Amino acid sequence: MTGRQVIRRGVRLGLRIGTVPAILFGCLWLVAAAARLFGGTSAGSAAGPLNGVTAVGGSLAVGVLLGAATGGALALAPEWIAARAALRGLLAGAVASTVFLGEVVVVAFATEGGYAPIMFTLLATPAVGAAAAAHSGDILGRTHYHPWLSHAH
Repeated sequence: MTGRQVIRRGVRLGLRIGTVPAILFGCLWLVAAAARLFGGTSAGSAAGPLNGVTAVGGSLAVGVLLGAATGGALALAPEWIAARAALRGLLAGAVASTVFLGEVVVVAFATEGGYAPIMFTLLATPAVGAAAAAHSGDILGRTHYHPWLSHAH
């Protein structure tokens, strides 16, 4: 198994993880834009589209970075870690959770420091780590429980 394949599978998982907040925040900004358009309010009209693009693009970028870092860490892991599911999962979860904190920066910028979205993102961090841990075997190529992760479509 080459490191390039492991990183590619990691990026595939990272894109799926990054798509969740991208869709969520994209929908929120579309609703806000529609409210501004049809409600006649002009407050923040210039910042609205930029914030939406920042949230969606930033979330996807964090997802790609998260996947690449997780795949890279697993590819470079010594065999005694890679061979044990619990250790491999801990490594993948720790790397993914740490990199996902970049999403907090994206959300803070896109929401101009909104406390609720930042807290929601922080609370989602353990779920991201758990997802990466659960998929660590497939990313490394040791297991094949998730076919979408192992095979390119």
